[in-house]
Amino acid sequence: MRRLQLTFLLIGIILVAGCSTLTRNPQFYLSYYELKSPEISDFETCASAGCRQLSRLSYSEPEWHSIRAIFEPAQQNAAEERKRLLIAVAAIETLVGEKNGTSSDFAKNQRKGSQGPQLDCIAEAANTTVALLLLQQDGLIHYHRVGHPQHRGFAQLQYPHNSAAIIEIANNAHYAIDSWFFANGEQPICVSVAKWKAGFHPQNEK
Repeated sequence: MRRLQLTFLLIGIILVAGCSTLTRNPQFYLSYYELKSPEISDFETCASAGCRQLSRLSYSEPEWHSIRAIFEPAQQNAAEERKRLLIAVAAIETLVGEKNGTSSDFAKNQRKGSQGPQLDCIAEAANTTVALLLLQQDGLIHYHRVGHPQHRGFAQLQYPHNSAAIIEIANNAHYAIDSWFFANGEQPICVSVAKWKAGFHPQNEK
């Protein structure tokens, strides 16, 4: 019940806050689901829909080295960095899935008969934000900073949905990085928050 109340409170705050999410610390979102500030050697992820269950994990040196390798040689511009981030988020999802049993997470909320945990957009937004914060903490992100997760829903006449976000440092361009549309380990999408809030769905782009 407490988590449900916090979820509705979080949605209400996001709806009334508007553009202030450009400056709000992303840990503000994570704290609502009792996720600690992440470190490479000690971090938490959501292991169930609604982030009702948490996993406390760590990366070994070889595991994190494989993530660092994605950013070698260093990216030369913001557009290239966004592409690297999508590759890194997918790789991190694969590692996390092997550690906490979420490797069978399907696209969206589809269980397809799986007995393993199925993550929803709340959990996906939180987990992607944790991944991005770890990349930022390790100095692998140069042209963006991790933003507060974004929400779209009744205010946009849409079903409620959440996504991780980044902000380009040079111009404050705001991007959603949404992994909910795809299964564990598949690359998420990256589109402007304005386009995402307008109802973006990757199937519609095809």
